[in-house]
Amino acid sequence: MKSLPLSLMFFLLLFTTSDLLAKTPLHRTNFSATELRDLQGHYSTIYGHFYIRVNGKQVSTRYDGKYIELIKKSDGHFYPRYKFLWVFPINIGNMSFSLKKINSGKIRILMHEKRKIRTVAQKFYPKPIPSAWKHRLGSYQAKKIKGKSGIKKVRLALQQGILVAFINQLKSPYPLLANSNTQLTSPSAGHNHDRTIKISINKNVIVLEYENNKLALKKL
Repeated sequence: MKSLPLSLMFFLLLFTTSDLLAKTPLHRTNFSATELRDLQGHYSTIYGHFYIRVNGKQVSTRYDGKYIELIKKSDGHFYPRYKFLWVFPINIGNMSFSLKKINSGKIRILMHEKRKIRTVAQKFYPKPIPSAWKHRLGSYQAKKIKGKSGIKKVRLALQQGILVAFINQLKSPYPLLANSNTQLTSPSAGHNHDRTIKISINKNVIVLEYENNKLALKKL
């Protein structure tokens, strides 16, 4: 029997080895001290406000009332999972996340899903909340001034030390930063699809604006 050509043997060996490596299961690893420092804090996301908490080497957040643990694996990404009934760990979807620092020093979170990568969050730092805005906390009915907004109700509240706006019945609010006693804006989520929310006082009327929509807020 003739032996295989050396070049073909090398190709088969390379193909088999790379295939085995590709199927090597990921294992859990530890976050570095720098990653832990960078991860902890407030984030503006396309889904609203998130706060990532670091407790020792454990990293977690909350979403939709669920306690979510972030697990780092050997590919350098971190994976979300929550414990059903606080006992059974369940992975959330076929997705992972990674940190990215941009030249300005801002920290962003990238989502990796089905070979696609997109920015979904950017870290921000709280500002002092003027007493004028603390007095305006509460629920408001939204009346359309311009646009096609589906917002009917807005609730201004404090959450983990920052000012947030709950929109309609959504459980995850949007963060707001005070620029002055009369103006609030939402911090950037770090991508091209930001929906910047602006709330301001115009002739003693609280006005909410985003995209091409403008609404007057009347306290309930």
